[in-house]
Amino acid sequence: MKYIFTFLFVTTLININAQQWVTKKYSYDSTMNVTYGTAINFNGRIDTLRMDIYEPDCGNTSLTLKKPLMIWIHGGAFLAGSKNEASISNLCKQFAKRGYITASIDYRLGFVSDDAAWNCNFPNYSCIFAGDSAEWIRAWYRGVQDAKGALRYLVNRSSQFKIDVNNIFVAGESAGSLISLGVGLLDTIIERMPQTFAIGALANPNNNALNCTYNVNQTFTSSNVPRPDLGGIEGIIEPTIISYTIKGIGNNYGAMFSNLLRYNQIAHTKPAIYSFHQPCDIVVPIDSGLVYQGLSWCMTNGYNCYAIKNTAKLYGSRAFSNWNTNNNYGYTIHNEFTSTAFPYSFLFGTGSCADQVNNPCHAYDNSTLRENNLANFFAPLISASAMCDTTSTTGIELFEKKSKFLMYPNPVVNILNVLVKQFDEGTLKISTILGLPVKEISLKQDRTEIDLTAFSRGIYYVTFTNKYGSSSSSKIIKY
Repeated sequence: MKYIFTFLFVTTLININAQQWVTKKYSYDSTMNVTYGTAINFNGRIDTLRMDIYEPDCGNTSLTLKKPLMIWIHGGAFLAGSKNEASISNLCKQFAKRGYITASIDYRLGFVSDDAAWNCNFPNYSCIFAGDSAEWIRAWYRGVQDAKGALRYLVNRSSQFKIDVNNIFVAGESAGSLISLGVGLLDTIIERMPQTFAIGALANPNNNALNCTYNVNQTFTSSNVPRPDLGGIEGIIEPTIISYTIKGIGNNYGAMFSNLLRYNQIAHTKPAIYSFHQPCDIVVPIDSGLVYQGLSWCMTNGYNCYAIKNTAKLYGSRAFSNWNTNNNYGYTIHNEFTSTAFPYSFLFGTGSCADQVNNPCHAYDNSTLRENNLANFFAPLISASAMCDTTSTTGIELFEKKSKFLMYPNPVVNILNVLVKQFDEGTLKISTILGLPVKEISLKQDRTEIDLTAFSRGIYYVTFTNKYGSSSSSKIIKY
């Protein structure tokens, strides 16, 4: 009986701790457009890479402990998308409300487009043709390097953000899932794919592709685009000496370009994997197949177009789950697969090409359900304590507490307009560049006019502090 009681007691503690990371009980602050590094893109140009960070707040900083970190990575076929994608920013907020530090990241986009003049009555048709299949793998690899750098950026500032570096999670959608799997599983040089080393140059893209999102502002100055060695699997952004552990991967309709389960660093923790995928997915096959395999069928059987050329082979969620089972790799993988397969019909049936215009299978069937299921799957993996005393959060409202304000015009001659977003009462202070206070105003309305006629010419600092104690600062130039 003693042993049974001990088991039940420990199990209860685990369940209570796990529930902490499922229930939404916190407000959050956000810091947007934080530069975490730079890297060379597919055309030899330097891209500046940024992230948005969301921090939970229980309202009592003296009780705040270290928190798990979750990085969310957007999709877009490695060619489009951003950290500002609505679904990604929403997921960051929802997991911040559960107590995670969350971040959405940008990463290098684009590949060398084909030099043929592909044309079809289908949106951005020429943009999805790469110069060869290696370009897909190189685009993925650059994304993995960037995401690993973003993770290390936060690990290196774990004291600042109160991150528990032994409880890290990475998740994504579509291409973001491919990158997430790479971040969590590409951990030895043996797994580096040969296409990521220096390979032959490709001809410049055809003019049909120059308006593609990833080619805008690119200049192709010679007759071809070199393809140098892309460097090591970790990339060069934010090296760290701090050890950290990736506990879990959220794979939402993603895949692998190669078997990343087979090799594992000695003593390296195998992250648990949550997978959601629909068998009727025509972009990323749930089993093995080419990128856009189903879409290519739709192109040739309904749109009277060419099949999409130069795509790479993928191993979808069900394929690598089967690898794990059949080879006893030992990963914990939780699969949530729907039942409808692609019917290979253009007009008729659930999952047909026409049906997927409004009901895409390369998407969630129920985004709220999948978000909650992911939270429930990750929660028992977290070894951190609750970040706050749970009694201190009773009844707390879930909203963004960070103060935000806009000022215009700037430079200003006489009248400065101050606009407070998501308005709460607060105090505006204006100080000289030496920090001497010159004006303090209590704001009671959304837009306030401040007369600066009597101010001397120069630079002034303006700080707005809302009723929750969160402050934002900026500077103005008075003419």
